[in-house]
Amino acid sequence: MTSHLSFQWPNPQGVCCYRSFDNPNDHSIIAIKVPWLQWPNDPLEDVHSPWWVIQDKSLAAVRLWKKALLDKLSSETYHKHMRISSIVLMNEQLRLTIDDLGDGDDHLKLFYGFAADEIAKMKEVKGLDLGREVIKWIGNGKDAVPVFRRVRTRNTDLV
Repeated sequence: MTSHLSFQWPNPQGVCCYRSFDNPNDHSIIAIKVPWLQWPNDPLEDVHSPWWVIQDKSLAAVRLWKKALLDKLSSETYHKHMRISSIVLMNEQLRLTIDDLGDGDDHLKLFYGFAADEIAKMKEVKGLDLGREVIKWIGNGKDAVPVFRRVRTRNTDLV
């Protein structure tokens, strides 16, 4: 009998496409492919669109993402765990994407910000602290205007 676990599980069609342990069993290796949230058309077409058009497109994209995620989760053994993991990871990836966008990409920041906030409201992650909302509203009622919170900078240099 070996003292090392040698478990490997490839699942190319699943969200979790591969699992294994490294040789000394110091780490579990988990490769996850979460479907990406798709802009419904060419984002350049919406550079000057009003915020409510971008919000509608973002919410529609989240609905399509939820469906794509459900389809991918069907091959998972513990689909509830993978669903929660996928939601948390997508929220984080959207936030990181916003952080990397430039000054001329405000429409993209709004799109991904609305999406991140909508995904954070999903019942599966209710009660988890995923951070403050990405979109902050200035004003009240019909006069309210969405703005994105301060962007975080991070080191992306290769090690």
